[in-house]
Amino acid sequence: MLLDSRGTPLGSGIFDGRDPQAAWRRFSMAEEARFDEAYVAAAINDALGRRGDEHCQRLICADADYLPGLEVDLYEGILAITSTHPVVDAVMEAIVSCLQEACEPKEMVFLHDDPRRAALRLECGRRTLSGQNLKARWIEVDGIAYRLDLLNADKPRIYLDQREQHALVGSLCEGRTVLDGYAHSGAFALQAVRSGAEHVVAVDTAEACVKAIGAQAQKNDGFIETIQADVAAFLGERQPGELDAIILDPPELARIDAAAVEALHLSAFQCLPEGGLLASYCRSPETPLADFEACVARAAARAGREARVFARTAQPFDFPVRLNFPQSHYLKGLILQLE
Repeated sequence: MLLDSRGTPLGSGIFDGRDPQAAWRRFSMAEEARFDEAYVAAAINDALGRRGDEHCQRLICADADYLPGLEVDLYEGILAITSTHPVVDAVMEAIVSCLQEACEPKEMVFLHDDPRRAALRLECGRRTLSGQNLKARWIEVDGIAYRLDLLNADKPRIYLDQREQHALVGSLCEGRTVLDGYAHSGAFALQAVRSGAEHVVAVDTAEACVKAIGAQAQKNDGFIETIQADVAAFLGERQPGELDAIILDPPELARIDAAAVEALHLSAFQCLPEGGLLASYCRSPETPLADFEACVARAAARAGREARVFARTAQPFDFPVRLNFPQSHYLKGLILQLE
């Protein structure tokens, strides 16, 4: 239990001064709640009750589901479990039992190589619950086939928190020349091809991601030009009008470098023609949407460009945000049309 400066109880939480996200993370408004097997089972069942029946989705979203340190994703009957806190490890047997009963999964994979575990000096690695090997497989998400290899940390996984954005932005790319920057699994690029984009380029610094995107494009009977490069450098070499849709979805950062973000968007604004599309996202728990928007707006002003806000975006329902835990609002974005 934590007290504020006036002595008012703030509920029950987990404290660990080494935690890179927050030293104290509330899991219950009750003052005497315990993070034990009974609590965890009830919280898991509550979280699952808030989810739909999608075959690929986030089932448990850490603090936002009152289970700090626990994330569970579903991929066509396979559960991917990430624990980032020792108190979660301590009740993992109860977590597994509850998930087995509620979900009846084909297999569970423990993704215990998250950097947050290393920060807390926890054992790292990947393994299956059964102890058997899990072969890579093709799964389908929103009509697109993706290669899933959960035991191989180098292989990309589709960002489930961007599913709605993949389809939405892809639908705006018909007839356009599109850049999918920081492409990772290539989901934006694949949806753009599916929607009739004239030409799609996917850029990522990781060779494994570039190879995976090429294979997935072929599997989906499409073509994507794949390039292993730094996105900022790639944009800096483009001529005005060479691209008319740019998608930027960089990896998660603790906090964005405002100067770097502004420079990246300056290059994007300088490339795009009138009517061009810019979809840009910020994965930083510590960066408010207003700060991110301010960086993008300064870049537009420096480029002498104006843009209309088509949409301000956030996490979908299965990646909820807690009102009293702003760090859970880690994903924010802007879709702009240039004038």
